[in-house]
Amino acid sequence: MRRTFATKSAALILLSMTTAWLSSATAAETDPLVPQAAQPYGDGLLAQLRRAATFVPGALPVELRYITVAESHRPRRVVLDGGSDESYVQARTAFQLVYDDSTLMIDAGMDEEVHRTFGMGAVEPYWPERNAAVQEALVAASLVVITHEHGDHVAGIVRSPNRRAIAAHTVLTKAQVETLVLAPQSPLIRLTPSQAADYLVIDYARFHPVAPGVVLVKAPGHTPGHQMVFVQLNSGTEYLLSADVTWTLDGVVDLVQRPQATSDRIREDRDALKLQIRWLKRVLNASDVIVVPSHDSVHLADLEGRGLIVEGLTSD
Repeated sequence: MRRTFATKSAALILLSMTTAWLSSATAAETDPLVPQAAQPYGDGLLAQLRRAATFVPGALPVELRYITVAESHRPRRVVLDGGSDESYVQARTAFQLVYDDSTLMIDAGMDEEVHRTFGMGAVEPYWPERNAAVQEALVAASLVVITHEHGDHVAGIVRSPNRRAIAAHTVLTKAQVETLVLAPQSPLIRLTPSQAADYLVIDYARFHPVAPGVVLVKAPGHTPGHQMVFVQLNSGTEYLLSADVTWTLDGVVDLVQRPQATSDRIREDRDALKLQIRWLKRVLNASDVIVVPSHDSVHLADLEGRGLIVEGLTSD
């Protein structure tokens, strides 16, 4: 049986979260009709995220886990502007937050048919048994959130044989739904309007708490519905899952985006990404927050080796 945070249903979690958030934050932070400041990634944002992480009542998560369901092999010059011909392994991942009595999934993996669309004609590594573990975790989770609407992140909640059951506790943003219905990356991940109605759809202006210790951070640029996820563990460890702002931590450290040709191919807003990368660099330099891009296999292995993230999903 799927357990829920503090024995509440996902709908009640969202209701309590919204009530706390609206009573504690300013209108400009929550109301999409209120114009935002020209600089959405100011120096005070991290402090606001830390405060927002306390808004949903309940025990904080105890660990962050990840799984790699597939890989894409690319030269670094395709991944980073000015990169070399050296090979870069792009891990296709999903993440899991473990609570004392529940779990929360961040991203959803993909089936092999969707994976093949990323291969550019090459046959690349794919582990169906790992994706099956993601599917089990999605069904069992109390809540599922999606960083953005590309196939390797969202296919597991769109094409699952358990789609409706998973949708009932999956939060999508309005921008994500609009992309998936009107202009999906691939026809394979298109949602019909009736299917979209099965999900918990939210809209917010800058950031939004969704569970104890978990805050969504709006970051359009890589896609219209792209968002980062700020996490606080009960140990005090903090993470910023930066998703696809950059595909590698080197992009943050060196303030380097994807090449122009890559951005053009995936229709990115490079001006928006520049602001996000600069903010992530400030977070790295000024705090102990662990920045985690979704696809950096080297960085993920390093974090695992240091005991800061655990490989493999739990089914408890």
